Amino acid sequence: MVSNKLMLNSYLAIWVIAAIATYTISESLEVGKLLAPLLVVFSFALLLSNYRLKYIEYLLFFTVSITSLLGLSENLNGFHSESNNVLLFGLSFYSASIAYLIARKKFNYGSILKVSNPLLLLTGPIALYFKRISYKSLRNRIEYYVPFILVGFFMFQIVGSPLTKFFFLINNTDVISSLLFAVIFELFVYFNFCGLSILIYGLFGVIGYRIPLNFNQPFSSRNIVEFWRGWHTSLSQVLKVLFYNPLRKKYSLFYALFGVYVASAMWHGVTFNFLLWGSFHAFFFWLSIKILKINNSFLPLVLLPFIIVVGRLIFADSDTDRLLEKLTFSYDGFNSASIGLLAVSRHPLVALLIGMMLVASEFIFRNTKIMRKRNYKFLRTPFSLLILCGLGFLFASNVGIDYAVYGQR
Repeated sequence: MVSNKLMLNSYLAIWVIAAIATYTISESLEVGKLLAPLLVVFSFALLLSNYRLKYIEYLLFFTVSITSLLGLSENLNGFHSESNNVLLFGLSFYSASIAYLIARKKFNYGSILKVSNPLLLLTGPIALYFKRISYKSLRNRIEYYVPFILVGFFMFQIVGSPLTKFFFLINNTDVISSLLFAVIFELFVYFNFCGLSILIYGLFGVIGYRIPLNFNQPFSSRNIVEFWRGWHTSLSQVLKVLFYNPLRKKYSLFYALFGVYVASAMWHGVTFNFLLWGSFHAFFFWLSIKILKINNSFLPLVLLPFIIVVGRLIFADSDTDRLLEKLTFSYDGFNSASIGLLAVSRHPLVALLIGMMLVASEFIFRNTKIMRKRNYKFLRTPFSLLILCGLGFLFASNVGIDYAVYGQR
């Protein structure tokens, strides 16, 4: 009893620290957006303790789909999507977290402070677990977790933010410009979301708590199956528990995968592009598994960049007419793409070059010892940190827009 009370007090302290930190670093965040998720999650916990409704986890998971369909919340396609309604702030993440915990029979009053933690809601990793690691000394925690903070900040601020200067390319519909934008936007989403996830992982680690490491070097993958195992791992776990496992018991692999990706698509937003994106990835995920089963690893590797780039092209553009025009893949030379690249300043171009080099390093050296654990150790060595800090000082700027692509909604 005493132990549970101490645990609850420690979670409350972490919640308060996170709220203060979040309010301090965010220029536009209102106090109500910190308190509303806490009150909503508490109300739901109270309701759940009195009424055990069947399939409530699925209704909860798709709550954000309903708000998206009604126009109450923005679609989660990588562009800025902060909700103006304080009651909806962070809805997609605390609803997915609670749905997962209910399915695992682990949701209780003690989960309230974890699920509604402001730093998690603001940055995106879903609160699958929140474990104390205070048994490690502060010195050991600092030595291990501070490099994650430095790497995360570099990815988010130095590489990710300047890439927003390329966003105007979404309006071009020729195949070269469309694919160029898809590549750049993929890099932006990765370095923004992964950077914040790693940074928050490091911050909580220093404080004495372990949360999911939300990315596992997805570009070290040899096929799309491995890629999705390393991308937004917390959401992948939610989808596996809620949809894949139950569907796979009753249906074939294809239908189970289709159900997973359609559910993921609807969670991001109820639009044509997301439905198309879900169907596209479900098919190529299934196809890659079938090819791998006949011991052909080369074709899935060749398909990987095509699936990632075209998938991002579909994911990013919610303008149906423009998306359909892009998917005709009409060739109009390199002029539009060249003009677009020349229209930006030096910092975005440098950020693009650095981002491409980091992704290339993940892929090219994926079989080396330092890469095998897929926990960004190659960026956390003293030599790598020295280079990142040097590049950070050289190219630090306020170029681009700072926001969390998978937080705030």
